[in-house]
Amino acid sequence: MNEAERRAVETVENAQRAMERGDIPGFLAHFAEDGMVNDPLAPAVVGRAGLEQWLQGLLAVCSKVEMLELKPFASGRNVAVKVTLRLVGRNGRTATAEAIDVFELDESFRIQKMTAYWDPAPAMQALMG
Repeated sequence: MNEAERRAVETVENAQRAMERGDIPGFLAHFAEDGMVNDPLAPAVVGRAGLEQWLQGLLAVCSKVEMLELKPFASGRNVAVKVTLRLVGRNGRTATAEAIDVFELDESFRIQKMTAYWDPAPAMQALMG
């Protein structure tokens, strides 16, 4: 892994761990000002205000987001991460989900775009049903 890939992976892992801790400012600090998230749970969100609202929405449903596995694959400033999530709902129910998150980082190693690939329906049904 070269230096750019190492830095990109470090940024992505730090953002994911901030999400896991529910640290919204810490999560946002890893994104570019006009960063974007594409997630099946919501339409594309752009900018830190949108990203904050998106993460607050997730945390409104989940009392805990635990990343059981983070396996990054880097290519330059792009990183794909295979992740296994355990989500604990505010209702006390637990769900597990598998996802692939793809990150594109800018030249400052800030996340410009994150695209999440997963099927949220089973997890959300378990957590909200």
